[in-house]
Amino acid sequence: MESKRGGLLLAITVLALVLIASIMPPPNGLDVKAWRMLWIIVLAVVYWASECVPIPLTGIIIILLLVVMGILPFDRAYGYVADKVIALIVAGEVLSIALAKHGVDRYLSLKILSVTGEKAERVILGMMLSTAFMSMWIPNTAAAAIMAPIAFGMLGLFGAEKGKSNLGKAMMIGVAYAASIGGLGTPVGTPPVPITISNIEKTTGLYIGFTTWMIWGVPLALLLVFIAWLELIMMFKPEIREIKGGRRVIEEEMRKIGGLVGERKKALILFLLIAALWISDPIASQYIKDWTYVVSLIAIITLVFPKIGVLEWRDVSEKTDWGVVFLVAGGLALGGGLKESGLVKLIGDFVTGYLSGLHPVLMITGISLLSALLITVFCSITATSSFAVPLGIAIAKGLGINPVVAAIAAGMSSAFAFLLPANTPPNAITYSYGYFKNYEMAKAGIILMIASSLIATLFAVFIVPAVLGIPVTEP
Repeated sequence: MESKRGGLLLAITVLALVLIASIMPPPNGLDVKAWRMLWIIVLAVVYWASECVPIPLTGIIIILLLVVMGILPFDRAYGYVADKVIALIVAGEVLSIALAKHGVDRYLSLKILSVTGEKAERVILGMMLSTAFMSMWIPNTAAAAIMAPIAFGMLGLFGAEKGKSNLGKAMMIGVAYAASIGGLGTPVGTPPVPITISNIEKTTGLYIGFTTWMIWGVPLALLLVFIAWLELIMMFKPEIREIKGGRRVIEEEMRKIGGLVGERKKALILFLLIAALWISDPIASQYIKDWTYVVSLIAIITLVFPKIGVLEWRDVSEKTDWGVVFLVAGGLALGGGLKESGLVKLIGDFVTGYLSGLHPVLMITGISLLSALLITVFCSITATSSFAVPLGIAIAKGLGINPVVAAIAAGMSSAFAFLLPANTPPNAITYSYGYFKNYEMAKAGIILMIASSLIATLFAVFIVPAVLGIPVTEP
């Protein structure tokens, strides 16, 4: 009760300060809109970081403040709720519900685990790869929620002691990291990806399709999972070399959920069909504009359509996290307000002063590291990407870097929530099992965050331009 009162007091105090400050004259050299936008960002950071109000509600408050402070007209600010990116995110949610309802997600995860053998290090890698694969198609929180109990069951069976077992630390932290990393593989895996794609299209007019993103997204995700696994087994060397009976645990779980029959088989077929339609984007988009988003609507309809689908509308209405719609819409609106007010350019110019004169690779590295570090401020990968991607684009323009390259580096790095349990739900889920402490995740996370940012930079500078046929720097 005390914490709720404290949260309410903080929320009201910050809102009052923002409203008062917004009507005060701005400092010399700062436009009124930019001054007001700065205070909206202050409110967003405090609200998102402290969760003094529900995170999706913060998105709605941002939209409201953008309107009442005269930064964006109502139809434009609220229009972000109907942004085409939302169709992609809702389709991912509905697909996740279908896979979970019929146990397809757990079935596929256990199938992957069944080939890893019984050596402790390989089991950890199997857990991480399974989590990453699921996170490419369902929300990272759902992927962690599915895989953490399986990991817990294995650790319990083999006597891994909470807080002491290196095997437990490596496996649980590994599941959390893989859930965040895997989402980078596809545009439906994690909100930073569609937010990045949307910002690039609105800024440059370049459309990045589903398969195009996967060309660099999947290899990046697999590489980072492998690097995270190597780091974890070196830092927390498992005290158990071989988990005898590990395969038995998996077989037991497989028996519990049953075989691939009936509605489960149907759900898997629909999943593969929808994935195939998304992947056909390079060909289909030549005939139908925005094919990735069109398929998103087809996916929702197909999964719920009577006799054809595997869901009832009640499943969708009750189990979809509608809050994510307002969270993402608020984030997109925040990015729109940053650009409209000119504040993102001012911040970009400030950061540019520190990066100018450096080699383009070092410039992009700076953008990537800044984006990754912002997660500790926003404590939400969606909020981080909503701020970091427009900022990366603004910095790139000031440095003569191609904004597409900078946006992708910033967007990918905003998903590197590796430092603290509070940074993202997958971290919190695995932390709740009690196998590792805050500082242990931070110790592994700081190394992985830096390494991942550098690798994201290399992908953004060398792989992305080659795939898209664009230069790294602008003439």
